Amino acid sequence: MSEQSVDTFELWDRDGDGLVSVQDITDGIRALGLEVDSDAVERLVAAADTNGDFLVSKAEFDAALVTGRLEVTDADAAFRVFDTNGDGRISVEELESLIRHVGEGRIDVPAADLLAAADRDADGYLSPAEFRSLLDELAR
Repeated sequence: MSEQSVDTFELWDRDGDGLVSVQDITDGIRALGLEVDSDAVERLVAAADTNGDFLVSKAEFDAALVTGRLEVTDADAAFRVFDTNGDGRISVEELESLIRHVGEGRIDVPAADLLAAADRDADGYLSPAEFRSLLDELAR
């Protein structure tokens, strides 16, 4: 993939304060011109927030990933965000949107190359499982 690792926490920490808030996530989704399910975002933050401050620190985020509290929900939520046409698969154009709006400066691999590397069934699209695998690979 890329020589440069993608830090998922940094993608969501939109204001760079070292904490991810509900507002950081909703702002990021709205920046893509998409609707936001505020309740789902609040549940996502609550799943990782261990000290009750309604913010997720890097340590809380990492712990949530290690323990699996975010793994499926995070990937599934991201899939729904970037599956902009709602067809249940991610196209190269939708993947380009992810790179442009979320991974800019962090992902230096063309969307077509990322898709080809992750597209296990060679149908030209990413299924939810293929997308989850891609996110896992990018997070390394």
